[in-house]
Amino acid sequence: MEVYKIHWVASDRVCSPKKSGGLGLCKLKFINTALLAKWGWRFKNESSLWCEVVEACHMSNRSWDFLPVRKSLNGVWSNIVKVLSRTVVSGMPLRRLFKGKVGNGNNIYFWIDPWLLNLPLMIVCPNLFRCDADKRCKVSDRLKVSEAGLMRVWKWKRATAVTDYGSEWEIINSLLNAAMLSEVEDSWVWIGIGKGDFSVSSIRKQLYLDMDCSNFSVFEWCKWIPKKCNIFGWRAEMGRIPTALALRHRNIPIADVSCVLCGSAEELMDHLFTGCIIASRLWQHISSWCKTQYIFAFSYKDLLEVRKFVGLSGRAREICYGIIIIGCWCIWKARNLLKFQSKKARLEEIIGEVKVLGFLWVKSRAKLSSLTWDNWCNFVIM
Repeated sequence: MEVYKIHWVASDRVCSPKKSGGLGLCKLKFINTALLAKWGWRFKNESSLWCEVVEACHMSNRSWDFLPVRKSLNGVWSNIVKVLSRTVVSGMPLRRLFKGKVGNGNNIYFWIDPWLLNLPLMIVCPNLFRCDADKRCKVSDRLKVSEAGLMRVWKWKRATAVTDYGSEWEIINSLLNAAMLSEVEDSWVWIGIGKGDFSVSSIRKQLYLDMDCSNFSVFEWCKWIPKKCNIFGWRAEMGRIPTALALRHRNIPIADVSCVLCGSAEELMDHLFTGCIIASRLWQHISSWCKTQYIFAFSYKDLLEVRKFVGLSGRAREICYGIIIIGCWCIWKARNLLKFQSKKARLEEIIGEVKVLGFLWVKSRAKLSSLTWDNWCNFVIM
């Protein structure tokens, strides 16, 4: 039997980076694109048998592309080239982020491969490309090292090519002034994020550049508490936890929407964590325990910011932030136990759970292995 559940957070938000307000999961589309791009990268950097097979199948006299593909042949390689051509990042196709680095010039095509610019020379100077007698010439075929320097060797179909296309001739000569040959082998470089070093991770980061996260509020993740607490805090900061009113808003029939902990108001998220008598007494105890000014907030977002204004600094402020998120986590657990198991919520048990969980996590995750229980209960943070 198929079970349908509520999607509390949009997938675009979930798949956004943490620093942009998301959860940091990667879109499957981005992973697929990155893995396919890796095969395009390997094709240009390896001299394996499979590369020779691809060239034999897809290279033709009418195929002028640094990633050859024969349109009449469908298959895996055709799909790889399509993904690299159609995926646009920062206003340019993904394939434009591959660039040849010329060494001896024996492996990079002069016209077809991008090596002087992000574009192949056949696109920059199309008329001169048409006039070349050998369109698949290598860089070493057109540039020769001599005693006088780098000599340029041309093979035109007609002698008037240079005069007929004077503007393109000037462009290509100015570009070739920066060209150099050496004794090392030709290679390929990645000019996107993490310049020079290609990786699947760098492709994924590049794809994220075009995501618009300007409307997302950014949750500050606490490093010393587990991910489950951070994710709960992240959801609560957006108002995406299943309180009674939130469920009713999503057309779930809820007969009683009053707060199960105090019954004095409707179960709104802000009430549950700031206005409820249980929450108020918990923050009063935490204020006394952490030796801070009284923690008072009107909303959950205020609660996340209150650590900055209660007289704490440095590590103590960071620890207090984690304690506040743990406190909200424990309030939510107590609420669920009361609602679904009829277990009465006791303030003493909630306070005890906050202290025990906090001690366990801060000791093992905040580089405070020497912290003792007595010091923790007195909030003596070394």
